[in-house]
Amino acid sequence: MVGEVLHTYIVVEQGDRVFFIDKHAAHERMNFDRMKAEGYDPMSQTLLAPAVCRLSPEEHAALTARLPLLEEFGFAAEDFGGGALIVRRAPFDVDPGDIEATLTEIARKLLSTGSADPAAARDELLHTMACKAAIKGGQKNSPAELLKVAQAVMSGAVKYCPHGRPVAIELT
Repeated sequence: MVGEVLHTYIVVEQGDRVFFIDKHAAHERMNFDRMKAEGYDPMSQTLLAPAVCRLSPEEHAALTARLPLLEEFGFAAEDFGGGALIVRRAPFDVDPGDIEATLTEIARKLLSTGSADPAAARDELLHTMACKAAIKGGQKNSPAELLKVAQAVMSGAVKYCPHGRPVAIELT
């Protein structure tokens, strides 16, 4: 590892090749694989002030129909009326300011995958949780954190983000 560019890409030099690794995409995949292997049992935190999430009618219906699934992911939510959910507990790795955006994204993924395959819905939720917990592009990280991500990519353990995009490009 020779450094980082724009607080977004890890640069690795290997012989006559240079790799640019998208640190967010690679870390997201690392999180997704870990969560899936461990059966993701999140630490969650009770919020000092509950979050009220205003959703479209379709998103609200998708989430209220799957409250037990949200509970598995560390959310304690209930119908608050008027198309809103009140969230009293959230996963530790989701910033309280991101709760509404996270639930909106989960709802949209549930709507796009349907309810026929619970395993697919769970994977979609894992994608969202892995993304929200991943280091972000533009974020400053320690050399040790960057090295861990670079090693996972260079070892071949991480090749694609959970959405199927390559996490690195190679220049010769």
